[in-house]
Amino acid sequence: MSEEVKLKPEELVRIDYRPPQKSWMDPTIDFQAKKGNWCYSGALESLEYLDLPRPKTKWAPTDEDWQLPENWKEIILEGLRKRLDRFRTLRIFMDVCVRCGACADKCHFFIGSGDPKNMPVLRAELLR
Repeated sequence: MSEEVKLKPEELVRIDYRPPQKSWMDPTIDFQAKKGNWCYSGALESLEYLDLPRPKTKWAPTDEDWQLPENWKEIILEGLRKRLDRFRTLRIFMDVCVRCGACADKCHFFIGSGDPKNMPVLRAELLR
């Protein structure tokens, strides 16, 4: 179990409680500051064997150029549209989510990254 941190009153006064000036929706991610808090891609050999689309070179989330195709947004939106048409459960989730956040403590992506953009509630909002 984790140890409980107890701060003295004079230490609490020194904490800066102001929200950050940068918007939480800013899409830039500082991978060096959060080293290891991302999903790694599969091994290049495995992806080639399965004939999955991806760059033909080694790739890492810290790379400046992710080698995405020019129309990557259209590809993602079309894939989402197909899945909404095909999977009733996804459509129901998108329709009935009341944004309560009760699922966040069970979501391994959110727990692993700590990034508020990985909360299931916000994922649904970003997709909408």
